[in-house]
Amino acid sequence: MLNTGSRAQGPITRTQLTRRTILEAAITLYHAHGAENTSVSAIIDASGLGRTTFYRYFKDADDVLNQAVLQDFETLMADFEVQSYEHADIVAQIVDDMAWFIEQLHRRSALRLLFTDNSRQFYNRVNLSLTTFTQVGLACSRPTYERAQRLGRLRQGITLKKYVEWCTFIVVSFQRVNFPIASNPIQLRLMLTDFLVPSLITSVSENGNGT
Repeated sequence: MLNTGSRAQGPITRTQLTRRTILEAAITLYHAHGAENTSVSAIIDASGLGRTTFYRYFKDADDVLNQAVLQDFETLMADFEVQSYEHADIVAQIVDDMAWFIEQLHRRSALRLLFTDNSRQFYNRVNLSLTTFTQVGLACSRPTYERAQRLGRLRQGITLKKYVEWCTFIVVSFQRVNFPIASNPIQLRLMLTDFLVPSLITSVSENGNGT
């Protein structure tokens, strides 16, 4: 289960360092050779650790793959909580949050695997990680959704589930398709303002209420 609460920062323990060493070795191999072509033996060799040590922390190759993705989700959520703040304008809130996720996801090496390997075998192996992706979307979208609800700005028929699904679809689309505007912060925010926002909430002029 993903921990979506804030995490206290402290010195890294030997256990954490060992896990990180194994996961980083695995991620490097995944990007170089593909997850399907990366064996436990290859990860052990690349990490420089022993087989006994590996199995002390991970059950098998699928466990390593899922834990690598989950680790990126954990740091993504922690980073989001640190940088996120409540904008005076809800439109700016939606746009800024969405732009942050679009810009950040491709920088997370393990999460990029979710969008670069489209094989059925891969998705069968990362089922746990995909469930967590939904949890992340829900945790990050709920505060803004509830704010829009309090302001009476939600489009008719937009439930929390639909809100999360639509935002997730936009984020994933930007990861799968190399849209040129994704690398241009100004154009990205203009697109989100013109395309995404009107599909989720009403304008102030439509209902004369809220910000």
